[in-house]
Formats: sequence, structure tokens, C-alpha cells
Amino acid sequence: MKYRMMIDCGCINGSRDDFEPIITDLIDQTNRTIDLLVVTHQHADHINGFNLRKEDFMDFTFKKVWFAWTEDDTDPVANDYRKNFSELGLAVNKAIAEMQSIADKNHYKNLWANELHGDFMMEGKKKFFETISFLNGLNTFPAKKTGEPLPTMVELFKGYHVIKTGTIVEFFEPGDLIENIAELTGIRMYVLGPPKKKEYLDLTEEDGETFEKRKKKSTIDFAFISAVGGTKDGEADLPFNAEYEIKKEIAELYIDEVKEENGEKIVQVKLPDKPYQAKSETDMASHGIVVTYKLTDPWRGINHDWLYSAGGLALRYERSINNTSLALAIQFEDSERVLLFPGDAELGNWISWHDNLKWPVKLKGEVVQKNAAYFLEKTVFYKVGHHLSHNGTASIKGIDMMTSTDLTAMATVDLNEILPGWRNTMPNDLLGAELIRKTKGKIYFVGDHVNILKNIKTDRVTVRPADEQVLKTLNTSVNGDKFWECEIKG
Repeated sequence: MKYRMMIDCGCINGSRDDFEPIITDLIDQTNRTIDLLVVTHQHADHINGFNLRKEDFMDFTFKKVWFAWTEDDTDPVANDYRKNFSELGLAVNKAIAEMQSIADKNHYKNLWANELHGDFMMEGKKKFFETISFLNGLNTFPAKKTGEPLPTMVELFKGYHVIKTGTIVEFFEPGDLIENIAELTGIRMYVLGPPKKKEYLDLTEEDGETFEKRKKKSTIDFAFISAVGGTKDGEADLPFNAEYEIKKEIAELYIDEVKEENGEKIVQVKLPDKPYQAKSETDMASHGIVVTYKLTDPWRGINHDWLYSAGGLALRYERSINNTSLALAIQFEDSERVLLFPGDAELGNWISWHDNLKWPVKLKGEVVQKNAAYFLEKTVFYKVGHHLSHNGTASIKGIDMMTSTDLTAMATVDLNEILPGWRNTMPNDLLGAELIRKTKGKIYFVGDHVNILKNIKTDRVTVRPADEQVLKTLNTSVNGDKFWECEIKG
């Protein structure tokens, strides 16, 4: 007897036609009946297949659909989270609209028309805008009014003809145990995430736990790769050295000279030190003195610089949603072997599993409490988190604990489907090499394994020839296929 479990259905740049062979295979394998659908989170690359082929899903029966607790509209904490996501989305949308307006007016083209490397700067701005729009496009739900939470995915999946009359919808939170599933004898499932604490939803990177990014870009000269984050080594990327930044709370105006032009008093301001000092701009205004600032070069203006914070804002939005991924450890009762499916969980989700959480495990007739380390140690199949990114798999509290000699992994990363600049982080070379070592080459790549392996093999890593040969043999048999089978014995 088969138990048909499906996890997500999406592809970031996938078209309706791209899902044709997927639907055909689903019909062949399931006869249009899915016992359990697990929806990890709301990003388009995980669920847009349901939308693009919703007319096909009208003929499917989904007996159960599982969501994370964040999709439960009766949970006040979940509603607060979705309200926050809505406000983040509104802010990003506003910035994108303003960027588009500026671009339409040829602001930057005119600004750098006669400047050295003006074309280079234009290309950088273009890449930056494209990346922000791409990040925003990951989010399935349009932002709502300020103060209103985003809708839940339950309503969305009703519109996709997935949830119908008779479909059982369930929500789960960390610490839950799911057992005694009809037609799934000998299997129990443990819910690891997403976390209930906001601090973990917002946590995306941490020294020692996330894999170091590359010093250089991997495959392509991408001028604004760092612009997306808007930060460098934890500090803001400023157009000048930090020591010259004027802190608002201590800034004072020092008058260098007062002139009168066309009947108007003009103050020339000089920093940092002059004997004559005004108390404040308000004080100066009360004496009829007007402060003006003249820019020698228009490109030195910062009128639109607030827009560039949209990069960090969009990343925060996207990563917070990644951390809402429903993360499952599926265990065979007799052998205790675990299949680990973390969705797109980023660091905060992983770290939260170790925050005093315990799960009841029945061993030899006795129920004992086990922590996350136990499940990681027993993992024999790992669906790699967040497309092999540097922060999609924890280091010390993640892969280091996967000690099984039978470990096999599958990574969903396709270099043809991501922005070129993201090849700096997807796949991460250090993580990729460590997974190849841990699995002894037993890792499947969804995508062209030749290019992915080439991308991983930087001068920072070493890949054993024997492991590389296993990887190549394994992936050559499935390279280019839309689907394949990996059998894990329980």
C-alpha cells in the first residue's frame, strides 16, 4: 500500500507549460489522489505551480493539507506576524514604485551622462532595481492596508482548488508529534519549526553558524551584488568614511561667514570648528538667517538615497518568511532513521529547534524525551534547506550533528533559475563541499550538476575525487529529468 505525500509545488521562473510533465507524473503516480499535502511557506517558488495549473487540480483529491501555525487565523500571534509582513510589503512596494518613477524620468541617465564610468553606475542601479523587484516577486500575497494582516494560505489554496469540501486542514507548531497516521504504519513525524518567538523569525545570520560568503563573486561580474543587503561587515555602506558621518543628536552648525545676496542672508557653514557657534537652525531662523546648501556636483545629492534601504527591507521580508517554513523530521519507528525536510528554513528556524524543545519518542516500549540533536544524528536523508544558501543550513547546530554514515542529500538549486548575482551565495561552496564529504558524494542536484559542481569547487574547498565520481555517476542518471526516485530503506 502506498501513502502519497506531496511537499510544495513551485518554480520561481516556471511557466504554466513547465509544470506539464509534473502534472502528468503526478497523475501517473497518484491517480489524482494525494493523502497528504505539506505546504512549507508562501514564497512563489514553493507554491506557484498550484496557481499556474489550478484547473488541473480541480480533478485532484487532497485528503489532508498541513500548514505551519503562522497560517492559523485564530492564532493572535500568527495574525501579528502577518500584519508585520503586510507593513513590510507595503514599504517595499512604495520604494519600488518610487524607483520606477525616478527611472522613468531618466534621473540617473541624466545624472551620470558626463561622469566617468557613468555607464557602469547605470548598470549597477539597474541590477539593484531588478534584484529588489525579484525579491518582492517571491511573495505571493499582495500587501494590504497598514494594520491589516496578510491573508492566510488556506484561502489561497481554496482558490487553487486544492482545499475542497472534505479536505482536512491542520496547523502545527514546534514540539508537535504526529503519529498513528492511517495507512502510514511505522512512521511518526515531528514538527521542528517554524519558531514561535519573533527573535528567531528575524534571525538570518550568525558568526559560526552560517557559512562564510565568498570573498569574490563566483561566475559573473555583478556590480551591485553587495547593494541588495545594503550592509557590509555589519555596518551601513556609506558614500564616505564613517568618521565623517554627523550624528543627528550631536550635530551643531558652526557659522563661517554670513553674506547677503539679493536681500537674503546666507549662512556659510563650516565643520568641525569655528569660534562663532549658533545654538540651532531654529535660533538662526529667528534672526532672519536662512541656511542653504549648494552641491557642486548633482550626483553627490542624497535625495533618493532612502530608497536603497529597500534592499535590506526586501531581504528582511523575504528571509522572515523563509523562517516561517514548516520543518519536519519524518522518522521510521523501528530503525529511528530520519528524513529531514526543513523547507526554506534559514538560521533562526534551525536555532529555535534547540531552544529547550523536547519531543516524545517511543523506544523499546518506553517514551523518552529527545532534543533536536537526536533527530539530526539520526538523519539519513536531508532535503537541503534554501537552495544550498550560506544561511539555509546551520553549521554547529545543523550539519555538524548529522553524523550518520548513510546520509543522502537532495539540493534544489538551478543556476538557470536564479539571478546571476545570487550565484555568490547559491550554492555556497563551503556548505556544498561539506555536504559532498558528509554524504560521500550521495547528493542529488535539481539542475545541471556539472555547472553546480564547478560553482562549488572554489579555491576555498577540497572535494575528494572518489566523492566527486559518486556524485557525477548519481546525477548523470537523472540530469535534465523533471522527476526521479530516491529509495531510502526504513
